[in-house]
Amino acid sequence: MPILNVENLNKSFGGLKAVSDVNIYVKRGELLGLIGPNGAGKTTIFNLLTGVYVPTTGVIELTGSDGRKVKIGGMKPYMTARHGLSRTFQNIRLFKSMTVLDNILVGMHKNVKYTLLEAIFRLPRYYKQESRFEEQAMHILEVVGLAHKAQELAANLPYGEQRKLEIARAIATGASVIFLDEPAAGMNPSETDELAGLIVSLKDEYDLTIILIEHDMKFVMGLCERIYVLDFGTIIAEGNPDEIKHNQRVIQAYLGEEA
Repeated sequence: MPILNVENLNKSFGGLKAVSDVNIYVKRGELLGLIGPNGAGKTTIFNLLTGVYVPTTGVIELTGSDGRKVKIGGMKPYMTARHGLSRTFQNIRLFKSMTVLDNILVGMHKNVKYTLLEAIFRLPRYYKQESRFEEQAMHILEVVGLAHKAQELAANLPYGEQRKLEIARAIATGASVIFLDEPAAGMNPSETDELAGLIVSLKDEYDLTIILIEHDMKFVMGLCERIYVLDFGTIIAEGNPDEIKHNQRVIQAYLGEEA
């Protein structure tokens, strides 16, 4: 049973149709790729699935671990987060004046159970939960290799480590489905290889379903189990990496009709 099912998804901006009749399914525990030329509509789809945009038409359905289905199309981002969806962005969005550890703790905010008064008066339940959150946050930082920089400002991290921190924060929300928008952008080949291994280990460690957008084809083909290809807002191909590499419509979309 798919954890995420998208049917006849459309998004128009005035007279421009950015996404047209898109049908996608994502299996639980899958590492899925969404690729396509620049301007194909990939990030628009991510924005629709995570509540940044409201679909013009179409159904986005999430199946919880209990088998219950929830229509999340049109929900606000904080509501999709409550249902177990989290994401990163093309342009890194960290709280750069906060420490690495505090960035992770912010991601855990939706899981807070103590009340405002308990926080103001520093009552026992506040300290108990904060201690547990900090322990969990440090474990996540340990997994991504940033535990030794927990008290450093996020702004002081090198670019590649900022990428890792953003992924770590997405995981800290407790999400079961993570959307990674060009996680390898701006990285050198060595950093990209390290990131691929990290994504696989995080997927296994936290039992995640991961959907990623990426332009680095070597990264995508070596990492993803299944791939959708988008062009001019429509899905033109779907299959495993080998099938996608040899698909003529995909080759034409990237290289032109003559190729």
